[in-house]
Amino acid sequence: MRRFLWLLLLVVFVAFIFYNSSMPASESHKASQLVGSILTGMGKWFGLDVPQQNLDYNIRKVAHFLEFALLGVILCNVYSAFGVSHRTATGYILFLGLAVAVTDEYIQLHASGRSALVTDVILDFSGVFFIWLTREVWSWAKRY
Repeated sequence: MRRFLWLLLLVVFVAFIFYNSSMPASESHKASQLVGSILTGMGKWFGLDVPQQNLDYNIRKVAHFLEFALLGVILCNVYSAFGVSHRTATGYILFLGLAVAVTDEYIQLHASGRSALVTDVILDFSGVFFIWLTREVWSWAKRY
């Protein structure tokens, strides 16, 4: 049952990523503005001044990294649930993380007002890579 749940979560989350990529630029911008206004409000509540310059851009970049970091967590757990060794899982996790990142940018080519950037593929993949690396370091540290 655990295997099925992780696999189902993977499929649903990748669909979520691709859905976000298919949104027109205007809708994506509105979502980023909403998050920006929430962060600005929270900052004011804590007495902090949230800089507004490039806030929308920075929110989108952080969101991409976090979205793909979560994908990395899900991928690691899928392979763990199936009992795949770290060495074997590494190739699959990194390959699938990169494949989803490339596909994500490709989908954006066909969304109104959006574009695909190699730097975004690198940013997205770095989220998966960060989680994979963290898992590897944690696994190594537990042995020693």
